[in-house]
Parts: sequence; C-alpha cells; structure tokens
Amino acid sequence: MYSVCLRYANSKEDANDIFQQAFYTVYKNLKQVKNPDALSGWVKRIFVNTALEIIKKNAKYSSAENIEELNDSGQSWNDAIQNISTEEIGKLIQKLPEGYRMVFNLYAIEGYSHKEIADQLGISVGTSKSQLFDARKTLKAAVISLQNPNIKTDKVV
Repeated sequence: MYSVCLRYANSKEDANDIFQQAFYTVYKNLKQVKNPDALSGWVKRIFVNTALEIIKKNAKYSSAENIEELNDSGQSWNDAIQNISTEEIGKLIQKLPEGYRMVFNLYAIEGYSHKEIADQLGISVGTSKSQLFDARKTLKAAVISLQNPNIKTDKVV
C-alpha cells in the first residue's frame, strides 16, 4: 500500500502521512468488513481515497500548460518505452504536475472511469479527459527525452 501512497504524494514525507492516516482508517474500520475475500480491494480503496482527501486539503487542482508537440526525434514511442524500467516510469509519473498525476493514476493505474474521477476530484469529465491526455503527452516526451537527451521538448518532467 505504500507504493499507492507514493504514486499520489509529492514527497516521501507526504506518502508517509497518507500511509499513516490510511492505515489508521483501515484499523479503525476493520470490523466493517463482512467479506474477508474483499479485504485487499477495500484496503486499497481506503488508501486511494485517503490520498485524494489529503491532497484536496493541501492544494487546489489546476490545469498545467499544454506541452508543445514533440519534435521529430527519429525514435518511436515503442522503442523508448521498451528501454525504460518500471522504476524510471514511476519516477516520471511522480514528477507530473499534481492534476495530471492524480488523473493518470486514477485512470491508468486504478481503473476509474472519467466520471468517477470527475466526482472524486470535483472536476468536469472534460477536464479529466484533458488532464489524462496531457499527462500521457508529458510522459511520452519525458520517456523519449530520457532515452535521447539531445531532443528538445517543452515541459519535460
């Protein structure tokens, strides 16, 4: 569950705070679990919701500037992504602007729909879709730039 906290937090200290609060919530409400088979999903949901609650308290979501189109680098996205580790991708996701990171994590990793994301974050469905598009575009630029540092892109994380 700590990795879930890290995906949403801005720093390890923030992840520790999220983890501690979520763990307390799990412990406090454990007696509410009626189906032991559903425990892992229930716990994960609490950790994600706690992360979102803490982040909402600490900051407002704002749409970051769009990235300019990537320069033609001669290296395809598929080539770049095959040469990068999961850990490096996680670090790049962590560096995304907060709004992008929240939407990307909820959609691509947690499997939420844009409607569910909009309801959770208090944004419109269109904003959720736009932030996901921009997050993917930013990650693409970052991955390609990581593989080929000579490429000039705007707003690479």
